[in-house]
Amino acid sequence: MDTICFLLMPRLAKPVNLPPADAAQLQAIVKKGTHKSRKIARARALLAMSSGKGAAVVQAEVGISTTQYYRLKGRYLAGGLAQALEERPRSGQPPKVTPALEARITSLACSDLPIGAARWTLSLLNETLVSLDYGPAVSKETIRQVLKKASSSPG
Repeated sequence: MDTICFLLMPRLAKPVNLPPADAAQLQAIVKKGTHKSRKIARARALLAMSSGKGAAVVQAEVGISTTQYYRLKGRYLAGGLAQALEERPRSGQPPKVTPALEARITSLACSDLPIGAARWTLSLLNETLVSLDYGPAVSKETIRQVLKKASSSPG
């Protein structure tokens, strides 16, 4: 019977108790206002949490969602102030055009023309790039941007 009662009891929320050093650092972030707005909002939320305000009050006061509130609180309790305030790295897609590929495209555009061609075109550069096995086929727009970046033009 005791285990059933234990399972039905509500879970008590852990309070956020900021040490004086953390509170001073958060106050400085909020006062200075030169940080990113998300970081300032997180600092304001942590200060509000430590003052004993409830979740709904903090969310309304700072303008964050329920998910943001609980994730911020969990990150602070698990990893401290630095982990709670800073953005985590985002994965994103790695760039298709590496600096080495940019150099090959540029050197190819500056090289001699293939037999039968009057000038380098973006399509011809792309075909030659693939036929010489310099890299994967990329769009004409990508080649144009690489050449623009290198301040050169095909032909």
